[in-house]
Amino acid sequence: MIAKWAANSPLAMIDQHVTSLKQYHAIAADVGLQDGLSSVNKEMDRIFNGFGINTFETYEGDHTNKIPERIGAKVLPFFSIT
Repeated sequence: MIAKWAANSPLAMIDQHVTSLKQYHAIAADVGLQDGLSSVNKEMDRIFNGFGINTFETYEGDHTNKIPERIGAKVLPFFSIT
């Protein structure tokens, strides 16, 4: 089960989707510093930056405790940019 999870993680799938990913100008991602996913997300950000895609933030919190405030403060403004 762990091997299946790892094989289907976003970081593991980047190589399969490079052509499509390079068409994006931005991908928003954030992760709580207490989430345990910070290092993986930083590696994805490094790879995306190499494609010219840049949007990544960390915040104080875990996987779910900041969702309501981040939706209003980060997600909706991200999608409203034209």
